[in-house]
Amino acid sequence: MSLKVHPPRRLPDDVRQLGNQLLPAGNPYRYVGDHIYPQLNEADFAFLYPAEGQPAESPVDLMLVTAFQFMEDLPDRAAAEAVRLRIDWKYALHLPLNDSGFNFSVLSEFRDRRVAQGAERVLFDQRVASLQQAGLLKKRGRQRSDSLSVLTKVRDLSRLELVLETVRLALRALVETAPDWARAHLPFSWEQQYGQRALAYPMSDGQRTELEQSVGRDGFWLLDRLAADDTPGALRELEAVQVLGRVWAQKFTRDAGGVAWRPGGPYDGQTEIHTPHDPEARWSAKRGQGTVGYRLQVTDTDDDGQPHLITDIALTPHTQADATALPAIQRRLAEREALPSVQTSDTAYFSGANAQASAQQGIDLVSPAPPDTSPQAHLPDGLTNDQFLFDWEQRHVTCPGGHVSSRWHEAPGAADGEVVVQAVFAREVCAACPLVKRCVVGSLKRDGRKVRRSSTWSALQAQRQRQATPDFRQAYLRRGGVEGTLSVLVRQHGARSMRYLGTAKGHLQALFTGVAFNLKRAATWLAGFRPQPRRRGLGLAALRRDTG
Repeated sequence: MSLKVHPPRRLPDDVRQLGNQLLPAGNPYRYVGDHIYPQLNEADFAFLYPAEGQPAESPVDLMLVTAFQFMEDLPDRAAAEAVRLRIDWKYALHLPLNDSGFNFSVLSEFRDRRVAQGAERVLFDQRVASLQQAGLLKKRGRQRSDSLSVLTKVRDLSRLELVLETVRLALRALVETAPDWARAHLPFSWEQQYGQRALAYPMSDGQRTELEQSVGRDGFWLLDRLAADDTPGALRELEAVQVLGRVWAQKFTRDAGGVAWRPGGPYDGQTEIHTPHDPEARWSAKRGQGTVGYRLQVTDTDDDGQPHLITDIALTPHTQADATALPAIQRRLAEREALPSVQTSDTAYFSGANAQASAQQGIDLVSPAPPDTSPQAHLPDGLTNDQFLFDWEQRHVTCPGGHVSSRWHEAPGAADGEVVVQAVFAREVCAACPLVKRCVVGSLKRDGRKVRRSSTWSALQAQRQRQATPDFRQAYLRRGGVEGTLSVLVRQHGARSMRYLGTAKGHLQALFTGVAFNLKRAATWLAGFRPQPRRRGLGLAALRRDTG
């Protein structure tokens, strides 16, 4: 499809009249029709389309309709129907009353085009810029960051269901891509065994063992067949086939004795696949609750006398720590010229490197530093890390007893330019030291006390001292407001669950959710509506004061 650029449509008189009668002040669709749609230009999205082909639907219309979807948490079919039938959507898009809209499948094609061209951020960045121009987003104000677990679109699978579904999807991809090759090489009996979606059902231990052995052998046979020299290389590059190889490497072992489940070991959250339908989704646990999915990073504004608006929203891996996500958040804010002067977040976002990087950008990071969790910190008179003197030039450490370390090891830290040092004391020195019971927890084996410190340790210690002050505690109280933003995203915009598969489309969902949130907040704020404080309690104490 090609784009034939047209100027923004004029709002039809009959639609304007109906909108003025039916749409109240603060209605987000009235706000879009009056202020946003006239500002959008189709030419800004011409790079998404080839020069030749059938005329495409207006990218401005499709972009706004996608935002409206997330404003009301609607599927594609319902959104296409709303374009045809609803006055408020026609008002927002400047469509005539008799406009029949478009087929719902166009929305999916438009999302695919956005992801393929790397244009996911266009509308969100434009809306942040327009909010700044409207005076709703203060430059160098206060902002808050927090994260939310997002569930993958597909259901949880047992280990047996996982491998069965992995084989089924790989076979289906092979049949669709190379039917002649599949007809010549794949057993016809596999249609009955792998033709339907895998569902858990009651079976005896013997039946389960037999099925586990059978699917393991079949998967290895298929991988061997695909690795043969006479197999087209393109088949080995299919995503479903790649997932099959990774799952079998993670779940099975094969030797002369046959096929067996791989013994359990340390969980590798970075690579472990939990569903072949969404191989990028990862398992993670928080407060004892494990989920498979992703993590949504949200940053909103927190300025007095201003609406709370989202300045950054992004989908990240479920296993990525919040502290490692903060540099990317601040980089995107800088690209939008929306960096705050104060950024508030919980302990998960703090690191010494983040504190230093934030200060270099003029950001005061109001985030509690994690406590010292070493065994010595739990002793009444334990000798903790801060009591050791590190000499970075001489590359040694002096302990509280006056002894010098015997070895010094340096390694790169988690942040760019960060260095982590581990100093080791000789076992004989520690064993003879009168402070050993306060310093070494457990028995002395090959080495004595080991202490670790990063090059950003001074920032960590400074934050621990600062967070004990009343000013810090008062400033940190404001962080709780971001929980309300997360609640609205979940309850009104469906942000808890993924609509699509994979990180790329999930990130697109996050950005449009942020656009939808900001549209509603900006519309109600500009119409003069302000949040009302929630009343707490029954008010009996106030009644007693009134009566004296």
